[in-house]
Formats: sequence, structure tokens, C-alpha cells
Amino acid sequence: MPYFTYDHIRFYYEDDEGDGEPFVFLHGLGGDVNQTFGVMKQSDHIRRISLDFRGHGKTVSFGHADDFSFKQFAEDVIALTEHLHIKSFNIGGISTGAGVSLHLALRYPASVSKLIVSRPAWEDKPQEKWVREAFAKIHDVLQDTDPLTAQNRYENSEDYTSINSVSSYAGESLLGQFKYPYVKETSMKFVKLPQDCPNDDREAWKNLKMPTLILASQHDPIHPYAYGRLLSDYIPNTHFIEITPKTINSKQHNHDSYKAIENFLNER
Repeated sequence: MPYFTYDHIRFYYEDDEGDGEPFVFLHGLGGDVNQTFGVMKQSDHIRRISLDFRGHGKTVSFGHADDFSFKQFAEDVIALTEHLHIKSFNIGGISTGAGVSLHLALRYPASVSKLIVSRPAWEDKPQEKWVREAFAKIHDVLQDTDPLTAQNRYENSEDYTSINSVSSYAGESLLGQFKYPYVKETSMKFVKLPQDCPNDDREAWKNLKMPTLILASQHDPIHPYAYGRLLSDYIPNTHFIEITPKTINSKQHNHDSYKAIENFLNER
């Protein structure tokens, strides 16, 4: 299994070494490379690359709790591209990965050929209070018990029931966090990342010059459709596509995402 070491952390990554320009595709909060490679199937003329963020998947170590940030995650991605001797690449991500991609494109624009933002979960400020509380509750219930007991407590909490009543998919996603074997050890990510944001000034989005694809869907309270529209209003040279909500058809959602990304990356 491929690993590289950066900042005293052993990062797990995958690289299919396909033909074409490299595409670094980043997962969401609590996810791993299986999420991104599950959406972005192997495709001609696209080299798929992904990594498990620190405190996620097979990258269990994370350093300090404050390292759960968009700034640090973007620097980790740059370290991966340097490890692979890649100077120019396409970057994209889902949810948290979308935020990391946006942050990276703003800081390292010369390295990014194209930008993909799928289901953004942040504006230019921390997530909404009720979202931050829902994630922070995961951390709280894990502190004095085992993950299974903590999951039962969480499922009966007001934070969970209120979100689940709006979107069963969002509820399932939150409960799914407890399945990660190291959820207790890495639970500060659920506190720190929702409190952070990719950048704190939307006017900076206007400075992005690379072609950008934004994907958003309805009926997704943690990834509001309006956030995708907001980004498309500010980022020049943007192509916006509405995709099928996961609550309606998860398989179609992934297919819509894959085809939109594949077509976008293959455009000349």
C-alpha cells in the first residue's frame, strides 16, 4: 500500500497512474479514498490521485488538534504532489475536500489547472451553528464511553433527531462516523473543521482564473444548494451543474457526479 511521510505523519494515498493530467480528488469529513475513488471511476486520459486526510482512513495520526484545518490539509496535499513530482494538476473534492480544494486553489493558483467543487459545505465563514453542534456532539458523546454506546446516545440526542427529520441521508451520514475504528482518537476533527472555513473573504474567489466546475444538489442541509450557487456567482469561468440528491437516488447521484467531472476534465 502506498504511503508517504510528511510532518512526521505517514499518509496513505492512492494513484492509479493513468494516462492524462493528474486529478487530485479529496474526500469529505470522516471519509477516505474509497469515497472519492468510488465516485470517480477509472477513466481514460485521467490520472486519479487521492489521499486519506490526517485523522481519516489509514492516515490515523494527525499531529495537534489545531492541524484539523483547511490550511494544513491543503499543505498536506501539496506535500503529496511534491512527493509524486507533480507540478501542475487538477484539484477537486467533496464537501470538506471541496473546501480544501478551494483553499489550495486560492493559495497555489499556479499549480492548479482546473478546480472542482462538489457539494460545498462552507461559505466564507464557519458552518452554521446547528451543523457545528451536530458534529461537536459526536466528539462529546465519545469522551467517556465506547463508540457503540456513544452512537446510541447520539442517535437519541436532539442534535441528531433534528437533522434526521430534515434529511434521512444527513442523519445516516452522521451516524456513519461512528463506524470508523479510530473515531474516538480522532474525534477532534468534528470540532475543529466545522469551526474553520476554506477562506474568510468571498471577494477573493473572484481572483480565481482557472476553469471551475461546481456541483450541488437540493435536499441536502449540510451541503446547501445555495452554497454552490453562491460560489458560482463569485468565481469567474464557472460551470454549474445540479446533480441528483442522494436522498432521492444515491446511485444516480454518483453517476451524475462522475459524468460531470469526466466531461469537465476532458474539455480542451
